[in-house]
Amino acid sequence: HADGEILAARAAERFGVPYTLSTMSICSIEDVAENTSKPFWFQVYTLKDDDFMRRLFDRARAANCSAVVITVDLQVLGQRHKDLKNGLSAPPKLTAASIANMMTKVHWGLGMLGTKRRFFGNIVGHAKGVSDPSSLSSWTAEAFDHGLDWARVAELMKMWGGKVILKGILDVEDARKAADLGADAIVVSNHGGRQLDGALSSIRVLENIVDAVGNRVEVHFDSGIRCGQDVLKALALGAKGCMIGRSYVYGLGAMGEAGVTKALEVIHKELDTSMALCGRRDVKTLDRDILLVPEDFSGRWA
Repeated sequence: HADGEILAARAAERFGVPYTLSTMSICSIEDVAENTSKPFWFQVYTLKDDDFMRRLFDRARAANCSAVVITVDLQVLGQRHKDLKNGLSAPPKLTAASIANMMTKVHWGLGMLGTKRRFFGNIVGHAKGVSDPSSLSSWTAEAFDHGLDWARVAELMKMWGGKVILKGILDVEDARKAADLGADAIVVSNHGGRQLDGALSSIRVLENIVDAVGNRVEVHFDSGIRCGQDVLKALALGAKGCMIGRSYVYGLGAMGEAGVTKALEVIHKELDTSMALCGRRDVKTLDRDILLVPEDFSGRWA
């Protein structure tokens, strides 16, 4: 949906949950800020261009973003086989197959024709040399900091100067380093399984990471949340909160803003019902006692 981030932010505001906007979103930071009265989080990637990063942070401050989410598992784009198979590209390539597909989606096509937001609003017109979508691919290939290390993460944290969440932690040692660095929170995430084939699922590593960092840093969870019981399991294993991506995108694609609200309602109802059947009335009381975790679920790796 061309205005998807705006619609999702509105739904999140009504539902009372935080919304996270990405640097690679269609709608800009300013677009979302104009359409919501609540502070939102802004997710950034680790780019080499300090001037662009400073201006991006300045825009996030002006938009009243309450925290920045620094993505630490995308210093290089993974080989996403589904994207390759489906021909996903920016800008989209017009082929006989893609044109035929678009012709079957009249409502979507009219929506795209009627909106001013068709490109990456936080990049096109803001990054040097990116004035149109055709130059985006080459910029993306050159902009990401392939030499990312903890010193660079510290520089970006200082550059922002506010609350920071580090997203993409899958390792106990990295979780401890994030805490040592002074991160306000971390997100245990394998990037939806799209970055590194063979990486462990987020839920397998969550318990060990929570045990390792204790109360030094808040631990949030991402990747694989499809229903309320998934939320319950993550919270019971120690996560303070869960991020969802695909669930709300499915709702957005089906019903627009109302679909995002519906997706949140479905997850909330499933969580509420599951808690009741486990004898718990408050998410703050969820713990591992309600779970049957297989022996060595978190694994002992050579």
